Amino acid sequence: MSPRRYMHLNLVANDINLHQGAYKYEQAHGIPERNTFERLLEYGRFGDEGLFTALFIGDIPGLNGSPAFDGGPAEPITALTAISQHTRHVGLIATASTTFYDPYNLARLLASLDQASDGRAGYNAVTSVIDQFAQNYSLEEHLDREARYRRADEFLDVLRALWDNRTVRRDPDGLTRFYAEPINHRGNRFQVAGALNIAPSRQGRPLIAQAGGSGPGIKVAAKHAEMVFTNSSTREGAAAYRESLDKALVEQGRAPGSVPPIPGLIPYLGRTAKEAEEKLHELDSHVNWEPIAPFALGQFGIEVPFEDIDDAFPTELLPRPEDVEKTIKSTFGNYVGLYNWIQERPEVTVREVVAQAVGRGGATHRKFVGSYDDLVEDFAAWHADGNVGGFNLMFSAGAQAIREFIDEVVPRLIERGIYRSTPHDRPLRERF
Repeated sequence: MSPRRYMHLNLVANDINLHQGAYKYEQAHGIPERNTFERLLEYGRFGDEGLFTALFIGDIPGLNGSPAFDGGPAEPITALTAISQHTRHVGLIATASTTFYDPYNLARLLASLDQASDGRAGYNAVTSVIDQFAQNYSLEEHLDREARYRRADEFLDVLRALWDNRTVRRDPDGLTRFYAEPINHRGNRFQVAGALNIAPSRQGRPLIAQAGGSGPGIKVAAKHAEMVFTNSSTREGAAAYRESLDKALVEQGRAPGSVPPIPGLIPYLGRTAKEAEEKLHELDSHVNWEPIAPFALGQFGIEVPFEDIDDAFPTELLPRPEDVEKTIKSTFGNYVGLYNWIQERPEVTVREVVAQAVGRGGATHRKFVGSYDDLVEDFAAWHADGNVGGFNLMFSAGAQAIREFIDEVVPRLIERGIYRSTPHDRPLRERF
């Protein structure tokens, strides 16, 4: 008899995903201000209490109009190492760019997080996309998409070799010792001798996650990842992505279905759907939409003309995703998600596109507005399809919204039999 299949819920644990009106919303509701570190530890406590599989911290390696309270987020590995000392069960997945880091240095940092957390560490491998970030790392401009993914592939080859060529074993004299072997990697982009001088944790090496919806991204995920952060806004889209990922897994000699896609989701909840809609509208009322429009619309890579924020959005100007996959400067999966969302709404306004793209949090990931029971039904349907492993949850209003989810939705999911009722105690890689 096969074990029950539970849904994974990861908590995206930084403020870059908040609704643009969240700060004023907290003030209006009398929620005390907390400093950056207090907010990070708050996410950690929620991670354990809500039985989340992992905390997932994204990264913005430069200043780029973040809605975060701290302008951030904090550097993820540092933040999660601190959180590891205040949590017991929740996994800790840090984002870092394969374009900007050196593989040996990152291998040491993540292995140290894995030790500090007793085998709860994971790494979300991204390639980054913006020229101004590249210029923070002594590059004149960002690498093109194909070059970024070729670098990412070799980067992960090096990272895994450094992690895999070490062991801790008990010797015949009764003493436990650490051993590591050189990897002597000589590639097109990296020359790394090794060995890595950090001992493995109980899970051996950190989990590898990958976030990318383009063809090159899926190929890298199929070769290296144990979990994929996707942007699937419909069940049909999730099925199509699952098919593409499984095909790539087979080409890499891996079993189809062995790597779970985990799409992002931003829930707006209430006891009724009407109450949820009222919360969303209240958050919206705290936002001045015009100043953020250029930032939100800039990811299309074209000039989007409008005179008034409530003008009809010029849908006909948008390039098709397949025409810009190799040249787009934003995250391709986010572009596809936003493009499809717009195509489904022929009367959409500029304001609504700005809200979906940036203003309502969570980049272009799916927004769910409904009651607690509505969300449970939605999760159950996606779970029954078997095309996703769960969801990466981003909460638009911060602590108040997370508290509501833990109190109202988690017990319903457990009662439905699709969510664990006890904390994970296995190393993070084994959970997925």
